[in-house]
Amino acid sequence: MSRLHNFFLVVVGVCLFLMASTSPIQAQATAEPEYSRARVVEILGERELEQTGAANGFIQEIKLERIDTKETVVLTVGSEFQPLTPQQRLSEGRDVILAKQSLGDGSSQYVVADVYRLPILAWLLFGFLALVVIVASWQGLLSIAGMGISLLVLSGYIVPQILAGSSPMVISLIGGAMIAALTVYLCHGWSAQSHVALGSMVATLVAVTVLSYMAVRLAQLVGLGSEEAYFLQFGQTARVNLQGLLLGGIVLGALGILDDITVAQASTIKQLKAVNKKIGVKELYERGLAVGKDHVASLVNTLVLAYAGANLPLFLLFSVNQQIPFWVTLNNEIIAEEVVRTLVGSIGLVLAVPISTLLAVMVFSRQPVRE
Repeated sequence: MSRLHNFFLVVVGVCLFLMASTSPIQAQATAEPEYSRARVVEILGERELEQTGAANGFIQEIKLERIDTKETVVLTVGSEFQPLTPQQRLSEGRDVILAKQSLGDGSSQYVVADVYRLPILAWLLFGFLALVVIVASWQGLLSIAGMGISLLVLSGYIVPQILAGSSPMVISLIGGAMIAALTVYLCHGWSAQSHVALGSMVATLVAVTVLSYMAVRLAQLVGLGSEEAYFLQFGQTARVNLQGLLLGGIVLGALGILDDITVAQASTIKQLKAVNKKIGVKELYERGLAVGKDHVASLVNTLVLAYAGANLPLFLLFSVNQQIPFWVTLNNEIIAEEVVRTLVGSIGLVLAVPISTLLAVMVFSRQPVRE
């Protein structure tokens, strides 16, 4: 019966995606570049440039062959102002992405847009999916389906609605609740344990939303702490509320951690009750909370390191600038955004433990637990 529920939820998730995928934003007719794959067949020449305080740069003249049309193209990559780094140097047999750009006089030119790296990404994805299935079997397949539903809701509902001018914070909260419900019931079935986990996640998400709203407003963060947010101020994305986008990002980021800890706490309380059916409510709560404390201790450190690792180049840039005092650097919006994001996410993680533990105790202490 639970598998039928899971199948039903998958269908519901796909339907939600199809219903929400139509965005009122209409694509504008622009002269977009034509992209194609090409392979470096020969290095015609290379010049090395000496750079002060950095590794030498390179300018290369290369011959390329388009994969689709077999057309041969000769290009120069790198320049005096932006030379190639040693890691960016191209070699024979390397695949790249060519962009064919139209010029004002009606002619066109090719430029190397990027190296072609999709195969390695595909192999990593295949390895990840295969490992999940091998280790977790049927549960792993359901978790993969849940991951797919999360991506569908994100790309089919959250992103289009934000682009349409809706409040990013409200849309992220609604979308996060949709993702939580679909993935929890899909991966863990229709059960009291899933109800407890979902209720805990929603309650914690509301608390995180309120806390992040207060923190962002009081700290006067406007959402311009990244280069990507800066570019959103122009064109058809100019109406996006950047402060709300920051809040929505914090909410969605917290959701990824809450799934783990709420399900774990609900499962812990259920198993404790199953082992000792005569255990009192107070002892059940205390023992479950003790397990949650260990979980929090490890996850908080993981969360901080994840944010620090993702922004390590930024931290290096600020650390080498000795002319700016540390407190001024810490006050910078770019750093302040990450501090708020990390601390609010960590607070939500900590809050999820007593909330999920209490809710699980209330549910499982009043009903017989089946093995």
